[in-house]
Amino acid sequence: MASDALTAGAITVTSKTIPEEQIEKILSTPGIVFTNGHFEYPVSNKEQTGNHLQSVFLIEPIAANKQYVDWIVDDIAGWLESEHIEVDVIFAPAQEAVKIIVDALAKKKNLRTVYWEYLPGGWFGQKVVAGQVKPDERVLVFNGVSQQGRCVGLRLPSFVEKLGGQTVAAAVFAKGTVEGVKDAEKKFGDRLYSTIQVSIPISTPDTCTVCKNDPSKKLIPWTQLKP
Repeated sequence: MASDALTAGAITVTSKTIPEEQIEKILSTPGIVFTNGHFEYPVSNKEQTGNHLQSVFLIEPIAANKQYVDWIVDDIAGWLESEHIEVDVIFAPAQEAVKIIVDALAKKKNLRTVYWEYLPGGWFGQKVVAGQVKPDERVLVFNGVSQQGRCVGLRLPSFVEKLGGQTVAAAVFAKGTVEGVKDAEKKFGDRLYSTIQVSIPISTPDTCTVCKNDPSKKLIPWTQLKP
């Protein structure tokens, strides 16, 4: 249970403004946290090899609840206002759960949305699939969960730059704890929003301690996890 993970310190609330009763209800959602396992994210394919994780956090069950989405969006909108961050566009992967949150935020803040190709296994694709970033537009990059920090710290901003826009801020619901997350925090400072932080040990297949210590433990693709 996510509430148990919160008590145990695996999850910490990083937003200073989301009401306690709201985040407690959000984190009581069944099927959002899987711990003490052997998971693969993204899922390996012929060209790319996924990472091995001992924990996984899923945004999908949260995005399925309109009330929770509204609470999250209200908090992100408040952060944009309090930090005086002006943006024209929200740029995000076209992951269905992410789109639910982004569409709600865009509606609240009267912003346009641009979606980048998102593949079923969790990898980013190669093209914009909806919307357009215009030259010199100010862009907020968003992702639901940033396990490693690279998606909002490097990948999404690099796509924005190629499209001619300027990434001025980044936001996620849940961020991990590894070096890539720390790099994103240094890069954006107060212009990086997260609601929570989740302790997510991540390794490559050749450095995975689970593979080394318990070779018989099945590697489970994150796409097979169900609430």
